Amino acid sequence: MAETTSDEREHTPEESEPDPEHIMQVATGFWGTKVLGAAVDLELFTVLSDGGLRASEIERELGLHPRATRDFLDTLASLGFLERDDDGNDPRYRNTPETAAFLNKNDPRYIGGAIDIFNQQVYDVWGGLEESLQTGEPQGVIDETGEPFWEEMYDDPMELEAFVEGMAGLSKGNFVAFAEQFDFSDYDSMTDVGGALGDLSRIVARREPHLSITTTDLPEVTELARERIQTDGLEDRIDAVSSDYNEEPIPDADLVTASLVLHQENLETKKTLMQKFYDAVNPGGTFVAIDHIIDDDRQANTMGLMMSLNMLVYYGDAFDYTGEQFMTWAEEAGFEDVQIQHLNGPASMGIAHKH
Repeated sequence: MAETTSDEREHTPEESEPDPEHIMQVATGFWGTKVLGAAVDLELFTVLSDGGLRASEIERELGLHPRATRDFLDTLASLGFLERDDDGNDPRYRNTPETAAFLNKNDPRYIGGAIDIFNQQVYDVWGGLEESLQTGEPQGVIDETGEPFWEEMYDDPMELEAFVEGMAGLSKGNFVAFAEQFDFSDYDSMTDVGGALGDLSRIVARREPHLSITTTDLPEVTELARERIQTDGLEDRIDAVSSDYNEEPIPDADLVTASLVLHQENLETKKTLMQKFYDAVNPGGTFVAIDHIIDDDRQANTMGLMMSLNMLVYYGDAFDYTGEQFMTWAEEAGFEDVQIQHLNGPASMGIAHKH
């Protein structure tokens, strides 16, 4: 009988060969990120909002080089961001239902500002990931001063507004899901902490006319929120209050909410804030944190894990957290009946009750 070689044992017909495809997809993933970012920056999806255009028309409208046009547009179509109606030398392209809704600047659901932030800012900061992994130090600082990047933004109102609008794009879907899923019937007042442009407050106010709502943020951001609240005709329903939640008391309410607040703080500040949230909630009320809460096994919510790495490169000691961690901090602060409920995509809400 012939002896079986080690090579034959390692490669039996029943065993499949390892495939590097997934590795290469991740390794080149930034290509797709940059293609989408360029399309948003060039306002392609807004240009296409009135209907499809031929490649030659898009080329003229966006000022594209003839060498680049077809590769750019066909790549977007292959990625699922455009639909191509016909073949030939000058095909017609149009938005998909998703890009028409979320990447057209004329649509109130627009989230292109978030894409701009990823493409123009986050991409560069993540270039320092290896250093953050080895030092624990943030990379999102202004080199000349060592101050966090956002300190400089407050000196430029236009840059600040663009950034805050971009970040708001990350959460709009979560806010709609929260407004649809949460039962507000037992609450008369609500405070949204770190409410930015007041998106969460405005969405809830339209659906729950019985609620008296307060949204808080730093003064420069609060002024932007007031403008949008007035535009929506909700100034009698929503009070925009300038407040630093780290330095000042949180306005009392039956329901206190905080979206993407806890995840950008270190452990000590998380626990301090949880106690402040408890103190702000009226007896019988509730605190809700909206974040990319990581599953307790730390395997399923890839976005939550990546967001936690994002906190590393931007803040150093800040991190996203698991449902179990949220429950522990909430109970330490005095909350009871703590639970985690899925909201939308990778986002969940941590719900904590005060008796």
